[in-house]
Amino acid sequence: MIPRLKEALGVGVGVGVCRLRIHPHLHPIAHVYLALLTFASLASPVSAAYRGHQTTEANTASWSDYLNTLFDPAFDPTVTSNVSVVEGQTARLVCRVNNLGTKTVSWIRHHDTHILTVGSFTYTSDHRFSALHREGTNEWTLQIRHPTVRDSGLYECQVSTKPIRAYLINLTVVVPRAVILHSPELYTQAGGALNLTCIVAPSPAPPEYIFWYHRGQVMNYESGSGVRVSIRQEGDVTTCTLLILQVSLEHSGDYHCVPSNTPKASIIVHVSKAEEPAAMQTSATPIPTSPLPSSLIALISLSLIFAG
Repeated sequence: MIPRLKEALGVGVGVGVCRLRIHPHLHPIAHVYLALLTFASLASPVSAAYRGHQTTEANTASWSDYLNTLFDPAFDPTVTSNVSVVEGQTARLVCRVNNLGTKTVSWIRHHDTHILTVGSFTYTSDHRFSALHREGTNEWTLQIRHPTVRDSGLYECQVSTKPIRAYLINLTVVVPRAVILHSPELYTQAGGALNLTCIVAPSPAPPEYIFWYHRGQVMNYESGSGVRVSIRQEGDVTTCTLLILQVSLEHSGDYHCVPSNTPKASIIVHVSKAEEPAAMQTSATPIPTSPLPSSLIALISLSLIFAG
């Protein structure tokens, strides 16, 4: 009925457009009815289109969220979160970020939230800090030259996402000490072996070198010298052993263990001649005699006088 009425009234409906042809002799009530029919016919497709637009927006947002989740920056969890260095040796804190895209990596000191670096730029007046990054890699490294114990603590590798993402790395700066076992003095006999053991701890990595000195001179470790040196690393303890195969009186004196990462340790060695075995007694041992007491001599003399 409605299509026929539209045809009779001369109504044309397009997509989103209402074309109304009014007959000059049409009754005014018919005009009102025509308007109602026109809006009713348009309401259904418009509302459907609006709902479809909402659905499209929702789908687009869901897809965008999925892509963001799929390609968001992510930290490499295999990177160590604990770094230990010796005071004075350069520290490098490594942060690996995958899918960084257009985001920026910054390094923040945790205890005072001080910005140290942003990207490849340094934002602190302390020139010991710098950012290292090689183009085309996912590594962003915070370098600290000449670190001290006060530099120990947490550092944040931050990515400029919303909200910000951070990876915490704990830096421990240690001051090792060297000590020679049995110091300060050691006594030994000529002819035997001398073993001096120097322990350096805590030492996260072996010292670059450890020299042994005797009376102020570097000892000769070359083959044939009768001197052996070995270094062993277990955990954060470095052990260096000096072995002299045959000790003589010339090996007496002060010895110094001098590692590259800590002050020297010292010991004084005293070498004495080897004791000779006691001579065997082959003759009979005479029985010792002791003089008679003077009182006994006087008593004997008086007895002889009265007897005579």
